[in-house]
Amino acid sequence: MDYSDRFLLFTIFTPILILVFLAICCIAFCKMFYWARKECIECLQAQAQVRDQQSVYVIPISLSDDDLHRPPRYSTVQFYEPPPAYNELHMKTEIPLESPPAYSESVSASPSHS
Repeated sequence: MDYSDRFLLFTIFTPILILVFLAICCIAFCKMFYWARKECIECLQAQAQVRDQQSVYVIPISLSDDDLHRPPRYSTVQFYEPPPAYNELHMKTEIPLESPPAYSESVSASPSHS
């Protein structure tokens, strides 16, 4: 093999090898960005689920089986005084910037006393 044959092989295979190397790098970067984006989306979905499921105020109510299926007893309702008239109300000085916490109800059966 003389010098011209080596030069011909060099001029043909060098661009092909460079193109193959660049293609491998591009595929690797695309996969890396795809996995990072997928992980970010999964993390955001998990945070949204936690935010939706998380309740700050839980009011425990323990009722017996009979009380669960009985209509409410209105004789036990507490009466409160009426709110002040509209013209007696004043503007609040501090308005919170964050939204109020989530609220959820849960009814737990009372333990049986046998």
